[in-house]
Amino acid sequence: MVLATKNDLEKIKPKIASAWVKDWMSELGRPVGDREEFRVLFERFLSEELGFAEVVAVSIDSNELDIKIENCVICPGNDLLRAQGAPTLCPILLTGLMAINRVLRMRPTLLGVDKRGTGFCTIKYAIAPGSSAP
Repeated sequence: MVLATKNDLEKIKPKIASAWVKDWMSELGRPVGDREEFRVLFERFLSEELGFAEVVAVSIDSNELDIKIENCVICPGNDLLRAQGAPTLCPILLTGLMAINRVLRMRPTLLGVDKRGTGFCTIKYAIAPGSSAP
């Protein structure tokens, strides 16, 4: 799929993330303003509904949200694509941004991704009050 859509990949990534978050919001039926409740629900969504990794742990404090991922099934394919010089596809990063904005109703900023080898990373977001979500 990635190779077939490589010219449109930057448009496809947010569409995938947006569809996932939209479906999750429909299941929830409401925004989740409580940080701990959001953490628990988001971690469950990522690990059980999306099921892309053996371990997904979400942590949140007053100004940062982290997603720790272990044994991700997306990463090995991305490594093969990268080795061929092809674009890669990881919709998880954008899923975090959109979920924080639309469900938690906070303003996220990507701080970075700490990669510890194939399938292992921590995605870090700064979070601040306010949201652009309707």
